[in-house]
Amino acid sequence: MNEELIVARKEIRQILSNRQLLVSSLVLVLVFGAMAAPASISQPGELSGTTLDQFGFSLILTLGVFLGYIFSGQAFLREKQEGVIETILCSPLTLRQIWLGKVIGVSVPAYALTLITAGIITIISGILSGRFSIFSPPVILHLLTVVPAFIAATAGLLGFVQLLLGLRENQLISFGIIILIIIFITITRGVIDPGLAVTWPLVAVLLVLALLLLMVTRYLARFLDKEKIVRTIP
Repeated sequence: MNEELIVARKEIRQILSNRQLLVSSLVLVLVFGAMAAPASISQPGELSGTTLDQFGFSLILTLGVFLGYIFSGQAFLREKQEGVIETILCSPLTLRQIWLGKVIGVSVPAYALTLITAGIITIISGILSGRFSIFSPPVILHLLTVVPAFIAATAGLLGFVQLLLGLRENQLISFGIIILIIIFITITRGVIDPGLAVTWPLVAVLLVLALLLLMVTRYLARFLDKEKIVRTIP
């Protein structure tokens, strides 16, 4: 695991050192949190915290997946475009170690920014409503387990595609993958009655789905081949 952590630290440093990427991500988080906070305040007749829970359940998850998508392009696709991946492939690390390290390196900052967004929404909604509200225990579990699992699964799947295919195919398929995941999250959100609280069984189902997707992406990484990756470098 030490090898994967070395790769992960490298990716985190590169993301943090990319000023344009970091600033745009922080602006996205701040704007998203500031705009979502007023809408997350429970309306008269609703249970206190219900609307806030709905935002914590779906919108924050969607933001985390989108940030994973953005950072994956930095960790996987950009290195192919610049030819840096050739140097990494010459290292004694296996492809699965490189892939997993990059997934961790993408997921950590994406998840950290997602938690910051959750905090911004909670604080601003509390100030605007005049009462302090926090997410319910099921939503807290959702934020601690489902959200990072989906971010990692998304980063892993995008990373697999970006390493395996050429640049033109990557642009189409990567965009298609992220759209499908966001549509799935949106549909899941639509199934829930806005007036109902997020329940433990619902969080458990999403956690199982996230872990299954993570296992599938980890299995797919076995089919990566260094020679094929080199042939797709422009």
